[in-house]
Amino acid sequence: MMRPQIDVSPATALLDVPVHITLSGFAPHQLITLHATLNNGLPGGELTASSHAIFQADEDGNVDLVSQAPLFGTYEGIDPMGLFWSMHVKAMRFYSPYNLDDFEFSPRSTEIVLTAEVNEKPVATATVKRFFVSRDVSIVKVRENGLIGQFFYNAQAQDRPAVLVLGGSEGGIGSSSQFAALFASNGFPALALAYFQCDDLPDDIRQIPLEYVQKAVQWLKHQPTVDPEKIVVFGRSKGAELALVMGSIDPEIKAVIASSPSSTVSIGCDRESADSGIFSPQSSWSFRGEPLPFVHWTQEQSVESQVLLDAGERIDHIHAAAWRACEWLEDAAIPVERINGPILLLSSDDDHWWPAAEHCERMVQRLQANQFPHRIVHLTYKDTGHAIRFPYIPTTRTRLNGGTAKNNAYASEHSWREVLRFLETTFA
Repeated sequence: MMRPQIDVSPATALLDVPVHITLSGFAPHQLITLHATLNNGLPGGELTASSHAIFQADEDGNVDLVSQAPLFGTYEGIDPMGLFWSMHVKAMRFYSPYNLDDFEFSPRSTEIVLTAEVNEKPVATATVKRFFVSRDVSIVKVRENGLIGQFFYNAQAQDRPAVLVLGGSEGGIGSSSQFAALFASNGFPALALAYFQCDDLPDDIRQIPLEYVQKAVQWLKHQPTVDPEKIVVFGRSKGAELALVMGSIDPEIKAVIASSPSSTVSIGCDRESADSGIFSPQSSWSFRGEPLPFVHWTQEQSVESQVLLDAGERIDHIHAAAWRACEWLEDAAIPVERINGPILLLSSDDDHWWPAAEHCERMVQRLQANQFPHRIVHLTYKDTGHAIRFPYIPTTRTRLNGGTAKNNAYASEHSWREVLRFLETTFA
């Protein structure tokens, strides 16, 4: 009789590559609990998480996650990667994401341990190695001409389309580095750019000079691995707003990818300086020394927003109310029709931060009305929240972001494939 075993293919792969898990050597129709445990699962930080699923072996004592649904567990239905996205997060944090010297993109890989139990006793184990960044990708810290960032690139590649990556309102360099690592691992050199809350950059989103991002575009164009005519800006959340604004003012940006964006310049912070106690709504961005027109909030809306965020509750209705009440909405609207290349918009209908799907629809209408000459792609996901990221990472933290874990996982997987396809086809 065969001994119980877990087989995983591929056992070692990049984070965005799916795996095929099978169990064999069990008694016919035996109940098996399969656990997945992740430790040390965040480059530059800490992530521990776990999941489980109970399967019944077939008449030959086998289980195949590609074709079989669990009887019970942290996910339902047939899903080969269900154990990965349905993990319960026990701890997650970045180490020093606000200080470039202290932030290291390490570890470069993590391990997920799979354990099969029968009658609560472990009978088989297997380890899945997941790379956050490919072995052939180099990482350098960028501190030139006032820029703060991390550049991910393959030194053997030449004249490749490159991506400038802008994170969201979390600030620092942590989350943007994760995306940049995956872009570079898929053949697109990428610069993760911090634009606030890192080193000597502004402490908040308060009239961030767009010239700063323009300098990053110029820096990226001059890298040996980069085709200077193929610069893309990718942004998520607040970074998506910034990506669209940058595309509208800088013709050297040849494509924009905006995930969960706003169609307008939104309020940045509500204080003129970090030590001020006076309510003073600030534009997020400035250009040539002047703040860009933006959608204001009232002091009551600002206070309500902070109370809700502290309680882990949604604030999209506040954004929507301020948006509809704005008397200078056209001035605050991002002139996306000026973008010098194709646009990919990603949105969801249960975004708890702001009504991204409605913002995207508004931008598509504006582009069509202005006879935009480039490709427009808008992918929107139902019953999905704000955190559309990359595939096969835990998506169970839904309270503030919205959606369901399963739908968020699907949107992250599908949209990531479409992002890579968009980059390939744009510069084919």
